[in-house]
Amino acid sequence: MKFKLLIPSITLLIAGSSWARTWTSADGSKTFEGDYLSSSSDSVTVLKKGSKLTFKLDLLSEQDQEYVKTMVANEANQEANEEAAANFKGSDLGKAFKKLQKFDGKRFSKTELETVPEYFILYFSASW
Repeated sequence: MKFKLLIPSITLLIAGSSWARTWTSADGSKTFEGDYLSSSSDSVTVLKKGSKLTFKLDLLSEQDQEYVKTMVANEANQEANEEAAANFKGSDLGKAFKKLQKFDGKRFSKTELETVPEYFILYFSASW
């Protein structure tokens, strides 16, 4: 019985931990651990031990600047996907997905469409 209770607490501990990134200064002399939060055209905001720090991109290494550019591109793609999914939900075919469910390993649960489907499988059954 105690073993069964131990597994969920370990899972919560692992799920609650963050995967901080090591950020490096432009000259390579200083590093710190932090999580990317957001960025603008010339600065980046990082969460370091619970406090938000904002840096100019010029103060960070080339690798960190590339990472920020990648994160900005991913955010733009995510916003475009969410917008496309919202438009799809309003279409005739999208309205058919109102009762969409997913299988989470043991049972089915309700879910919402997060992105526009890339493929459709059409299944038709008839009995004569």
